[in-house]
Amino acid sequence: MDNRELLQIGQVTRKTGTSVDTVRYYERLGLLDKPARSGRGFRLYAPETIEKLRFIKKAQDFGLTLKEIKGIMQSSKQGLKPCCDLVRGLFTKKIQDFESKIKELQRMKKNLEILLSDWISPRDARKRSFVVCPQFERDGSETKRRKSP
Repeated sequence: MDNRELLQIGQVTRKTGTSVDTVRYYERLGLLDKPARSGRGFRLYAPETIEKLRFIKKAQDFGLTLKEIKGIMQSSKQGLKPCCDLVRGLFTKKIQDFESKIKELQRMKKNLEILLSDWISPRDARKRSFVVCPQFERDGSETKRRKSP
């Protein structure tokens, strides 16, 4: 490849919105090929580096980790079927993880709503003993009474 087609790191980062540190980090992880070097020691990247960085960003937007992304990139070298099978499995697992997290977040939200509905005023809090904050340290009896039929 002609050096005139290669891009310096600053050009790559401007075209992709990534930082120099991110590009170097991805190189160390093996997500990006080691760049060529100019006579003055500057990193020189192939134009497809830009597409790889865009792919990495898009995959991260879907919740994939850098390790998972690296696996996809390696799998793609074996053909479409192994790569697509891997991606389907990863997406299926991500959906299950997201569903679990959503349930946990809904539980936490409900607990916060209960705490807010049973808020202890500063006046009432002064009548109680607590270490830091009565909203956290209450014994839950107020909530239990409220929930009982």
